[in-house]
Amino acid sequence: MLDREFVQENRRELSYLTGSFLTEHLIRVHAAFEGDLTAAVVLGTIGHHYIQRFYDEVARDSPQGLDRLVEAGTHLPRVRTCNAMSVSAATGIPRETVRRKVRWLARKGWVAVGAGGALSLVSGMSKDFEEFDIETIVRFHRAAHDFMQQVQRRSRTRRART
Repeated sequence: MLDREFVQENRRELSYLTGSFLTEHLIRVHAAFEGDLTAAVVLGTIGHHYIQRFYDEVARDSPQGLDRLVEAGTHLPRVRTCNAMSVSAATGIPRETVRRKVRWLARKGWVAVGAGGALSLVSGMSKDFEEFDIETIVRFHRAAHDFMQQVQRRSRTRRART
């Protein structure tokens, strides 16, 4: 765990390393969502709400892991829908904007709108993001590795000074 003092002493460098990954990722998200970062935030919020309870209560500690549990349909009884109001509250995006983005996401086949405006992910929609997700994981792992190597270097330097 990084202590606040260490982060403060190395803020610019750690911010540069973190920002490099995040900026590159945002550029990729921008392209994947045809320039609409707000739609990406809306989809991400719906998706996280949809699977969070199942992941926290079942998948996180399951020897099968989330992928296999979802492939078997085990998640379906425990997923949660949300609505435009809750997405708006969670993100700060105006409700009408959320509704417009949801219509766009529904046309793309990624979000379903149910009774009472219940929002959920469309079964199988994650296939559209498979390559994007794999690339993100590889890039994130590389960035995290580089970040931690630099933290270790700076920690050794810090200890040597004291």
